[in-house]
Amino acid sequence: MKNKTSKKTSDKKISRKTIFSLIAVVVVFAVVSVAMLPLIHLLSSEHGQQVIIDKMQSFGIFAPLLFVLLQVLQVVIAVIPGGPVPIIGGILFGQWGGLFLSLAGFFLGTVLVYYLVQWIGRPLVDRFVSESHFKKFDFLLDGKRTELLIFLVFLLPGLPKDALTYLVSFNPKIKPMYLFFLTTLGRTPATVLTVFMGKSLWEGNYVLTIVLAGVIVLLAAAGIFIKRKVDKRAAQKHQHSDETADSKYGKE
Repeated sequence: MKNKTSKKTSDKKISRKTIFSLIAVVVVFAVVSVAMLPLIHLLSSEHGQQVIIDKMQSFGIFAPLLFVLLQVLQVVIAVIPGGPVPIIGGILFGQWGGLFLSLAGFFLGTVLVYYLVQWIGRPLVDRFVSESHFKKFDFLLDGKRTELLIFLVFLLPGLPKDALTYLVSFNPKIKPMYLFFLTTLGRTPATVLTVFMGKSLWEGNYVLTIVLAGVIVLLAAAGIFIKRKVDKRAAQKHQHSDETADSKYGKE
């Protein structure tokens, strides 16, 4: 009897700890998000992006660290637009420097998200992943060829990768380092295109910029097509669940 009582008490403590941890993280994220609002506004316009470039250049040798931090924040705080950041990297640090720093930021951002999810659990995932997205992309948590599907989801533009980073971090079957590598590798092709586009745009090579932008649009279209397939699959699954429940209720 004592064991059962102590177990219940322990569960309550764990539950309270989780709640307090979630509140602490949400408060921190809220404060950071509010502080980042001017940055989000700047990233949404060409003039603002130029302001960020000038500001980063003023930091000299610390500019790469500041850029990586910006990329990490973009992953962790999903409201920051993702597209302009690698473009700025290409302008500031060239094709290869911008690519390396962007991928480093993606990797570190995923690491941070993963361990936050492991620390707090499902409540944190629910803060960043809507219920509809959770149902649509639940195949990334448990199913056949999960690793391949995660790679494909992160490969194509047009899908909510930053929110899905929280979702896939909840997958208990994938080793952390493998997950970090898989998601970063999936992001690489689109990052290459955007970084190179930033550099070509800065150099005035508009033909190459248009070609790269066209490739990104095609990949985004493929991503949207897959998202629609996922939406259709989720709707069919939901309908099947409702029919099963109705059938069971009718029998009763």
